[in-house]
Amino acid sequence: MTTFRQQVEVGPRDGSRYQPVIALVDTASTYAVMPSPMLSMLGIDPFWTGVLERADGRSEERSLAEIRLKIGDAERTVVCVFGQPDSQPVLGSHTLQAFGLTVEPGTTALAPGTVFLP
Repeated sequence: MTTFRQQVEVGPRDGSRYQPVIALVDTASTYAVMPSPMLSMLGIDPFWTGVLERADGRSEERSLAEIRLKIGDAERTVVCVFGQPDSQPVLGSHTLQAFGLTVEPGTTALAPGTVFLP
């Protein structure tokens, strides 16, 4: 598991506005997680719910939506979990894969990754 912080911008799917945040890159997580008040402020409403597993093995039903995310000059629509009001913004492995990024070995930097086809 690799963790470090990355500047990103978060917005609704239509890209009408963005909020800059410093997110924790956590390769052990799957989806992006953003504090629910920030998502609400941006006009992002929950779209579906899912049962997700926490790191301690407990399962929890959470709200999810698709958000628009900018990392550098690249923009993608990614799955986002509505976090607790005080939760740390997180970028998980699914988010990094959507951008074609990986964590450069031995560093705390994102780098272009290999995208595999079946």
